Amino acid sequence: MKIAIIGASGTGKTTLARALSEEFSLPLIREQARLVMAEFGMELKEIRKDPNLLLRFQDRVLEMQIKSELEHPDGFVSDRSVFDNLTLFLRHCTFTEAKLLAYQQKVMYHYRRHPYDLLLFLRPGEFPLVDDGVRTPDPNYQWQIDGMILSLLKLLFVEYFEPHGSLKQRTEQVKNILREKKLLGG
Repeated sequence: MKIAIIGASGTGKTTLARALSEEFSLPLIREQARLVMAEFGMELKEIRKDPNLLLRFQDRVLEMQIKSELEHPDGFVSDRSVFDNLTLFLRHCTFTEAKLLAYQQKVMYHYRRHPYDLLLFLRPGEFPLVDDGVRTPDPNYQWQIDGMILSLLKLLFVEYFEPHGSLKQRTEQVKNILREKKLLGG
C-alpha cells in the first residue's frame, strides 16, 4: 500500500505520516527537502537567493523523492509526494518552458508507473503555523501553496482525499477510505 500526504507547510503531514506508518507497519519516507538541505549544507532561505542553485535543489528533491518511493515497492507512507515537488518548483523557481515540461514529465512519468494507492491532501487552518527555519510561517503563503496544489491536482486529474480533524479522526478517516477502496480488511 502506497500512501502519500500532500499539502502546504504546517498542515500536519509529518504527524499523520508517522501515525499511519506505525498504524499500518509501513516504511516512512521523510520529507526529502530537509535531507537535501542538509546535503547542500545550506538553509532554504540561502538556497532561494540563487535561481540556479534553487533549480538544482528542486531537481535533487524530486530525484530523492522518486528514489525513496522506488526503494519501497511493496508500500510506504510518504511525508510529501511528487506533486508537492511540482507545486514548489512552480512557486519558487525561474524556469524555461522546456525546463517546466521536463520537470512535469518526470513527475507524471513516475506517478503513472508507480501511482499512490492513496493521496491525502491536508488543508490549512486546523493547526497553528510554527516557524522551524524551513516552513514559511506566513498564512497567506500557506493558502497560496494550498490553492496551487488544489489546482494542480484538478488539472492533472489526480484523485485525492481530504481527512480533517484531530490525528485520531484523520487516522480513522484514512482507515475508512482504505476499507472502501478494499485496501484494508475489516
